[in-house]
Formats: sequence, C-alpha cells, structure tokens
Amino acid sequence: MTSQTLIRFLLLPAFFAATLSVEAQFRRPGLATVKKEDRTKSSLNKEDGAIYLEGMVNQEVKVRVTKSAPTYSNLTAERWLGNVFPNQNAVLLAVSDKAYRVRAKAKQGQVAGWVSKAAIEGLAPGFEAKLRKYYDRYMIVQELIENNQVALGMTIEEVAASIGPPNTRSSTVEQSGRTDILEYISFERVPRTVTTYNSFGVPVPTTQYVEVENGRVTIEFSNNMVSLIKESEGVDLSKNGGMVNVPPLVYLF
Repeated sequence: MTSQTLIRFLLLPAFFAATLSVEAQFRRPGLATVKKEDRTKSSLNKEDGAIYLEGMVNQEVKVRVTKSAPTYSNLTAERWLGNVFPNQNAVLLAVSDKAYRVRAKAKQGQVAGWVSKAAIEGLAPGFEAKLRKYYDRYMIVQELIENNQVALGMTIEEVAASIGPPNTRSSTVEQSGRTDILEYISFERVPRTVTTYNSFGVPVPTTQYVEVENGRVTIEFSNNMVSLIKESEGVDLSKNGGMVNVPPLVYLF
C-alpha cells in the first residue's frame, strides 16, 4: 500500500519520524470513534457493564472482606466458587453495579470471583464514581492511541504511546508552571533522476529516492497536558468532525 493510499484510507496525513532503526508513524489529530469495550489483553471473559482494573490501573486496590460470603464465577451466579473467609485482606479486580470481583482466600483455596458488596469494605468514599470517570477517559485515550492520534488533554506519556518519540523536545519552567513542546517532522520519498556510468563508461539515467521534509507538527503541553496542536502545513483541524477533547485526569488514589 502506498503512502498516498494510506492517507486516503485514514483521512489523516501520515508523518514518519525515524528513531534508531524504527519508524514512528504520526497521523494528524482528529476525531476518534470511541468503542465501549474492554481493551485489556487478558483472556478472562468480561462481564457486560463491569469495569475491570487489570491492564487499566497500575497498582493493586486493596479491600477488606468483613464477613463470609459466596463467590461466583460470573454476575449471574451460575457457578459457585466457594465462600470467602471473613476478616481478610483481598484485591479488587472489577466493579459492577451489583457486586465486586475480588481475589481472596476460601476453603477451596485462593479464588477470584464476584461477591456481594455488603461483604467488602475499605474503598475510599466516592471511589466507584471516580473509577467510572477514570474508565471513560481511559477508553477515549485507548481509541486515540489505537488510531495513532493526538487530542487536547492527553499527557506526554499518552502522546508518546500514540505516535512515538518526537524529533525535538524543549521545555520551559515559569511561575505559572511547566511548558513542554514536542515537534514531529514528516518526510516523503521523492524520486530524482541522476546520471551514472556503467563499466563501459556509458551514461545511464538512474532513479534515486531522497527524503524531503513535507510537514511539521508542534504539540504544546501545559503542566503535562496537551494544550495546543499546531501544523505547519495549514491542515484544517475541523475536518472529520472536529477535535476530540480528552477529559481531565482522574486520580484514584
């Protein structure tokens, strides 16, 4: 597939920045269609409507089992796994409106299943509301990363995960905060005909390809959040439905 075909297919200009032996591809920021589905790589079957912490939250969430309670493999209670012991620490794995999925000890050994919320304590007030906001933002960012896109409100780490390391980076620190500027440069291969000579001294036209800069994108961050996206080529950022604004960061802990 040629680069022109790829651009038409994605409706975004492609930018390539070389880093070591790997090419990091950059595509113009634009609108992403958010698919409400879990994107963790776990092979665990996910329950509809439940939020799974695995792959989304970096640290374990500790809870306390206060009383013995039956544990089930799914939210419809089709398979009983055992009764978890009371007065033990456990790890929160997922949250639903009906129950918590935890990893804890039962008579049968360690189990990971759904238990009644009434048997679990230790979550900070408002944790579930924060988790749902965290999840909504996470899904938006994951969609952008999958499509190699950038949007206002993303962090430096999220931008790097989406389009790779920049060609240049600069920072300034003022009383109002820190500003970082990442610059991505795109290149295209342009054919050029040159004259070479064969072993008999006969001139032979030869086509060579040279890389020529054809675009530049500057991303500005205010206190680690994308605040400005500027393109030197004058592309209309209102195409494809406009820009996606990523919600503010949500801190669970």
